[in-house]
Formats: sequence, C-alpha cells, structure tokens
Amino acid sequence: MLVGLNYLCKTSPLSKPVENYAEPILETYPQRPPWRNVMLLLGFILLGMAAGNLLGIAAIVFLSMFNGSALSVEELSELMQTPDKFPNAWVYIMIIQAISHLFTFLIPSLAYWQWSEKHHVVRFLHKSLPSIPVLVLTLLLVVVFMPFNSWIIDWNSNLQFPNGLNQLENWMRTKEDELGNLTKFLTRFDSLPRLAAALVVIAIIPAVGEEVLFRGIIQRKIYNKTGDMHAAIWLSATLFSAIHLQFYGFVPRLLLGAMFGYLYAWSRNLWTAIFAHFINNALTVLMLFLYYRGVVDLDIENTKSSVPLAGAALSLLITTGLLLYLKSMAERAALTQNGA
Repeated sequence: MLVGLNYLCKTSPLSKPVENYAEPILETYPQRPPWRNVMLLLGFILLGMAAGNLLGIAAIVFLSMFNGSALSVEELSELMQTPDKFPNAWVYIMIIQAISHLFTFLIPSLAYWQWSEKHHVVRFLHKSLPSIPVLVLTLLLVVVFMPFNSWIIDWNSNLQFPNGLNQLENWMRTKEDELGNLTKFLTRFDSLPRLAAALVVIAIIPAVGEEVLFRGIIQRKIYNKTGDMHAAIWLSATLFSAIHLQFYGFVPRLLLGAMFGYLYAWSRNLWTAIFAHFINNALTVLMLFLYYRGVVDLDIENTKSSVPLAGAALSLLITTGLLLYLKSMAERAALTQNGA
C-alpha cells in the first residue's frame, strides 16, 4: 500500500535527516557502535519481559489467595491455554497482559532512553500534542484504512504453504489458533467495567508502549543511522509485526505499522502515532463490545465476511490520499516555521 509513496517523497524536506524528525534528541550522550545499542536495548527488553512475567504471576497468585483459592503451578500453566475452566480467568489474564506489556515494551524503552541517550522522559511528556486538524485527519485515516486492511487480513489468513513446508505451516497454524482463542476469550465481554478495562489493557497500554519502542526508538535510530526515512519505517514495521508472533496476520499488521511510521515521520510527533494506534485498537474493542451486546450485527473478528475487492481498492485510494494530504500539511507547517 504505502510503498508507492516512496517516489513521491524523494524531494520532500522531511525525507532528509533533521534533528527534530522525532522527539528532541540530546547529542551529548556518548556515541556507541550500533551493535552495542542493539544489545543494550535487547537486554533491557529481555530483563523487562522476565520481570513482567514474574510480577504478573505473583499478582495472580496473590489475587487468587485473596479470593480464597490460590492457583497451583499446574493451574497457572493451564490458565492461558484453557481460560474457560477458571471463573476469574478474564481478570487474571488482563492483569498479566497489562503487567507483561508494560515491562516488555514501555519500561525497557524508557530505561533505554534514560540510560543510553540521557533522554529525560519528562521532555517527552511535555511534548505538545498534535493539532486538532492532524488528530481529526489521523482518526479518518485509521477508519478509512480498515476496509482495505480487513481484505488483507482475509487474504493473509488463507495463505497456504508449499507441500514441503507442511510441518512449518502446521506449527504456525497451531500458534495462530492458540493466540486467536486467547484473543477471542479476552474480547468476549458485554459489561461497561470490562469495556473500560479492555480499553486500558488492549488500547492505551499497547499504543503507548509499542509506539515508544518501535517508532520512538527503533524507527528513529534506523533513520538517524541511514538517513533513509522509508527504510526506517518499513524495517521497524516489520519488527513490529514479527514480534506479535501471529504469522497469518503478519501483512496487515506490517501495513498498520508502516502507516503509524509515516504518521510519526510526517507529523514529527510521536503522539500522532500513539493516537492512531489507540484509535485502531479502541475501535476494535468497541465494535466487539457492541456486537456482544447485540447493538450491531458485524462481528469484526470474523474474517470470513470479507470486504469486496472494489471496497478494498477504494479504501486504499482514500487512505493514500489522506496520507499525502497529511504530508503536505506537515510540509506547509515546516515552511511556515522556517520562514518565521
């Protein structure tokens, strides 16, 4: 979808290295070889992941003891596989998801910012939010992109491997089914308190944590080293999609990551990408909530109800147009600032 934008952006002033491509960068920190930065970031992520899993399990054990029936080690291992067996599984898994996500994405990213770049988090928090026109345009982009991405989801989910790769395909299908069943369990709710909890765990926390890591750090680092905005966007989007380990949703998530990357690069504001990510996840949660309450008939999880090809093509066309319009808005704003 977005690859065709590369040629149109070659002469853009935003396609050249600039200091404020993203958040303000302090150049006073000691320069390390790229491989050391990669290892440092990976180390923070692995440590955070381990700590998050331990804290999540400890929280569940404590809550189950508080409820009068402490979960055993065997029950903890079964919780993620067969959650329907446990009366409080939805709450338990949501807590695990929130803690593990914070410690896998956001906290390691903030630690890396502070440790490696001397980039104080308070500067990011004080960053001005995007303008109202940019937020409205971002909202429209996410909504308009959904039909095309739904068509891609249907196509990607039906991919078949050659006969020689049957074992790999079976393993990937098994992993996909496990993650899909867990996702369905977590998104099958019809109460307002659970809707609020789901919006926090599924929409807000991932939007902030994943965008800070993949766009705010990885995309920016690749860009600063290569000077190639498009390579930075697509490489970080590839990592973003791969880390979710949902192989039959790889391409649609890759395209989403690329869209978030262009929004970040052209608006020069990480909050734009965070807002887009939040809207995408929140709309999915809200549509499922309305579906299970019987308000709407559309089951957004059902990939069998594919979007017609003509509808997908129209969605792609409008999405591309809106992205290019955002790019022109950013260029005009940059020229105005330079001329001031």
